[in-house]
Amino acid sequence: MEAQKTVPERRRFERAKVLWSGQLIYGDETAACLIVNISAGGAMVRSEAAAICPASVTLRNARIGDLAAEITWRKNDEMGLKFLEDDQTVAIRIGKALR
Repeated sequence: MEAQKTVPERRRFERAKVLWSGQLIYGDETAACLIVNISAGGAMVRSEAAAICPASVTLRNARIGDLAAEITWRKNDEMGLKFLEDDQTVAIRIGKALR
């Protein structure tokens, strides 16, 4: 019987699964999005505007406020965001929102 190989987790922060509405803001444009998961380092979002968003955006959500981010990957209507804010500050905001 072969032992299963485990792939080490590359993420620095634990992700919380959420389904929060949000907005992606870039320039004078705003696009609706759904935040699927979030951590102190970033978030995965779904948006019909995934293909047209520039690399730098602001993620806006009523629970966590505005967070500056860079898009690190895109696949169909999904995007990975890396937050540009201080990790601990973001972690505190997320922690309060999850209570």
